Amino acid sequence: MGIKDWFGGDKKKAAYREKLKEAVADGKLDTAEMKRLETLRKELDVSVAADDKTVLRREIYNEAVGAARSKGQLTATGVHELAKIQKFLALRDDQVEGTRWDLSRLRTLTEIRRGHLPMVPDSNVALRGALEPGETAHYTMTVDVLDQPSTRQADGVRLAWGQPYAEGSALGHVLPEDGARPMGEGSLILTDRRLVLKTGTRVAAVKYGAEAQIYLYGDGLRLQRTVGNTLLRFRSRSDETAEIVGELLAALMR
Repeated sequence: MGIKDWFGGDKKKAAYREKLKEAVADGKLDTAEMKRLETLRKELDVSVAADDKTVLRREIYNEAVGAARSKGQLTATGVHELAKIQKFLALRDDQVEGTRWDLSRLRTLTEIRRGHLPMVPDSNVALRGALEPGETAHYTMTVDVLDQPSTRQADGVRLAWGQPYAEGSALGHVLPEDGARPMGEGSLILTDRRLVLKTGTRVAAVKYGAEAQIYLYGDGLRLQRTVGNTLLRFRSRSDETAEIVGELLAALMR
């Protein structure tokens, strides 16, 4: 076979690519499907998928990821299947890094909903000087901190003591940032006892209980003070981030 342009208008290669998309449309690629694809590739006399443009291989991979995400959960089996597809497409980790982070968050969310809470390693630098003796950290992330005098009735979803989190309920709410004053960044730490905010060497915390005023939005948290509010904006724009925080705090606040 001579040198052909995989990237262009070759109908045979386009046909093979479509069959490959169909094969991974359910987020899986088993041995039988791989054999069928290889047979088809030889029949069409086209080069392997690894020779395709990165953007096209990534598009196929993202379709498989979309199928997995549509189920609302990601099991260890699902992770394994997507890893097989990534390998088949010869995509390096750095070529799908953003997608892999989204999958990691979805995997974490799936485990929380099953009652398996994540644990933050003691070696995590965000924990230094932030925890009380015997306290366990379950999740941490970097957030932007803002001071907001008034929510203008954009109150978000309250995470109340002893109450479950209604799946997806925070996603339609947006942090009331108009008029808020940026205060820098900090580390948000969710422990088995408190919601902890570490900014530099300063540590502030809200102890879980019936009096805790913690409100969730699709893009962050609001901590209501006696006067005013502290807004914590998530750096990640993934929906799973808010869902992780909502489900995890609901599990911890009981």
